[in-house]
Amino acid sequence: MKKKNIIFTVWCVCFAMSVAAQDCEISLTVARATQKEVLPSQVQEILGNRLSTAVAGQGVIANSNFTPFFITAKVNTLYKETLPGPPVSTALTTQLTLYIGDAIGQKVFSTLSMDVKGVGTNINRAYINAFRAINGNNMKVQEFIREGKEKIISWYNSNYKQILAKAQKSASMHEYDAALYYVTSIPECCVGYTDASKLIESYYAKYVNYNCQLILQYARAEWAKSPDAEGASKAFDWLVYIEPGSSCEGEAKALYNEIKTKVTSDWNFENREKYKDDIELKKQRIEAARAVGVAFGNGQQPVTTNITWLH
Repeated sequence: MKKKNIIFTVWCVCFAMSVAAQDCEISLTVARATQKEVLPSQVQEILGNRLSTAVAGQGVIANSNFTPFFITAKVNTLYKETLPGPPVSTALTTQLTLYIGDAIGQKVFSTLSMDVKGVGTNINRAYINAFRAINGNNMKVQEFIREGKEKIISWYNSNYKQILAKAQKSASMHEYDAALYYVTSIPECCVGYTDASKLIESYYAKYVNYNCQLILQYARAEWAKSPDAEGASKAFDWLVYIEPGSSCEGEAKALYNEIKTKVTSDWNFENREKYKDDIELKKQRIEAARAVGVAFGNGQQPVTTNITWLH
């Protein structure tokens, strides 16, 4: 292969990776770092909001849902003074250090330090005004987020087989919510997503079957509470999640027939119209599977998101 072709091939690969990183949505937990000085709760909250807003336009979601990957900021005030009024104001210069990393592996993927200034009628307002430097239009912030995101994608590309192995182990123990957490955690742009997506519907079906009696209980409750067209509709919304061949399929059909004898509306037609699109139904199941996984992940979240090891 000629040198020019080699260079072109490498450029294509790098370009494809860059595009994939841009199109891929990554989730981060907004964590609270140990500060050298105690920041008021209002200031901490504003700092977290600024971080969430800054990453939002970069294909990253920062929220309270549990993920091993985090974004946080440390504040080190370098200078502070009171300015004569009126009104009397506080001016400060603080060093902001932003981090994206892996909380479980205790690794930092990306950092950014910048000195920022803020002035306000009180110390809280001064901090809040200084934090305006954390925004998605700041080129340094954009590069910081891009680097962190690419390293997270690289981490998934290298570790997806272990993630799938954990999912399979959980499924073998009938811990389908844990299995769904693992398989839905792999982003779409990662090399393991295809393998993971093949398992999502399977694990979700097993999750539904395993929880079949609970779903049936919800359906019966809706019908008992409102034995009319409205109650029938709500009951059918539950029954549709009971897969053919599940442990309580017979009981579900019996409930369905009971409702049909008392409610004359053509639910079969309504249901057929609502779910006739197999692709749309598949999307709904995947979203439901993700919701199960997120709920499990949030249940595993530590009491505190304070990154105590970060220096």
